[in-house]
Amino acid sequence: MKRLSKVFVLLALLVSTIGLLVTGCGAQPAPVRLGMLPIIDNLPFWVAQEKGYFKDEGVEVELVAFPSAVERDSAVAGGKIDGALGDLLAVALLNQGGTAVRAVAVGQGVKPEEGRFAILAAPNSGLTSVAQLKNVEIAISPNSIIEYVTDRLLQKEGFKPEEIKKTSIPKIPLRLEALLNGTVKAATLPDPFAAMAESKGARLLLDDTRENLSQTVIFFRQDTLDKNLAGAQKVMKAYARAVSDLQKNPAGYNDLLVAKAGVPKELLTAGNHGMKIVFSAPVLPGRGAVEDVVNWMLERKLLSQKPTFEQLVDKRVLGQ
Repeated sequence: MKRLSKVFVLLALLVSTIGLLVTGCGAQPAPVRLGMLPIIDNLPFWVAQEKGYFKDEGVEVELVAFPSAVERDSAVAGGKIDGALGDLLAVALLNQGGTAVRAVAVGQGVKPEEGRFAILAAPNSGLTSVAQLKNVEIAISPNSIIEYVTDRLLQKEGFKPEEIKKTSIPKIPLRLEALLNGTVKAATLPDPFAAMAESKGARLLLDDTRENLSQTVIFFRQDTLDKNLAGAQKVMKAYARAVSDLQKNPAGYNDLLVAKAGVPKELLTAGNHGMKIVFSAPVLPGRGAVEDVVNWMLERKLLSQKPTFEQLVDKRVLGQ
């Protein structure tokens, strides 16, 4: 009888252990909170949410709205959100500030025509060519992707550093207003603000649609990737499905752009600007693109030391 009792106990323990293993294998990953700015680049996330792709992939995702990158990055640093879409400058600065984050994919900027940034002349400025921008103050947001793109675009046109003059107007709506009312002669703006400026008479002088400069990236906290890699992978699978939908029907989600990104409805159907709604399947940031941004930041003394590619990019989510 004692032997039988021991056998039953062992069998019960074995069944219990198997049950726990099965439950663990099929367990849903932890919820993921992502910070969302009101920008076109986040459209695939909103599409994935609207179409239930996160739920289909088996991950609970909360998209948390932020009015500015500063507030978004503060939430990342404070552990209030797990990740966001931003730029490589934000990723590098967060790491330098002690918050380990890694870029896992390019958002917009896989192709040059995605996520356009443009240098525009004010309607009555008299500026009609790139060459006329020498020693003319261009309104930018300092120490940002806007300033990086401005420098690199003009340097590729043969401008010397001392010929590139800039003035600080960090808030994009105020920069747009200053350009249109002539307070500044030129400004660098991302779409849809560049398209708004064009539609109101500003002249396009230069943009980055010929060469990739202004890539946004999707990034996660390092501890989220270490503890909830499956959740991050499922997020990106849902994101990729949404991108596929956008590729098939780019204009099919204009209502989301109006509601979530504040894009004027009339702008989406107007033909007097160069904005395009284009997205590519997620890929890793290229080493060359990362290296160039880091070198620019070092030149500007925004970084105290040079981070490696592996300190900024994590390959595990896409498995590339």
